[in-house]
Amino acid sequence: MGRRITRKQLKKDDEFVSTAEVIFRWIADNAKPLSVGIAAVVVVALLWWAATGWMSSRTADASLLLYHATRTFEGDAAPGSMTPAGDLEAAEAEFQQVIDSFGRTEQADMARLYLARIALSRGQKDEARTAFVELAGKHGDDVIGRLANLDLINLRIASGQGAEVAADLEAIVTGRSDGLPKDAALYRLGELFVEEGQPEKARTYLEMLVEEFPESPFLNNARQRLLEIG
Repeated sequence: MGRRITRKQLKKDDEFVSTAEVIFRWIADNAKPLSVGIAAVVVVALLWWAATGWMSSRTADASLLLYHATRTFEGDAAPGSMTPAGDLEAAEAEFQQVIDSFGRTEQADMARLYLARIALSRGQKDEARTAFVELAGKHGDDVIGRLANLDLINLRIASGQGAEVAADLEAIVTGRSDGLPKDAALYRLGELFVEEGQPEKARTYLEMLVEEFPESPFLNNARQRLLEIG
């Protein structure tokens, strides 16, 4: 025996048919603007895809160019060495090429950081300080900003403000300030006390760095310095 269809079900079916007719009629009446809208969406999607690919390609190119410039700067020294041994004039030209080709990227700002370091190595302190301040202000707490702040600290030490810098770094280590990552503050404190002829104080901070930050970029330099202290 077939299932009986109620009036309520028939009413729902009629409503569905009526709604479908309205939708199809609306689509038919608006076929042209709909096709234009769909085409616009497709064009936007294609443009987004092309722009994303272009940006990705530029980022890769900028990173590769920066890498080669950094290797020229470091020379035979280990990557990340605090005392690079490369060809500064050649590196300067390569860093400038990164800036000229990719001026608004983070890679270009990293190149500007290296150029400021080269300027500092030539005794151009004011020029270097200006660049470090601008980069620190622009990048805040990211890698470039932290490196710029570390370079500013080195400048202060070179200007005879070692005692004030030591106090600032100790505030970072104890959590009373956050101008630098703690491992960077520990390393610079260790270096500062080595330079001031206080190896035992230096050992305290360098050993703390080695124990607490096994993945720090300053780890190898800290271990080397501990070996030199004996």
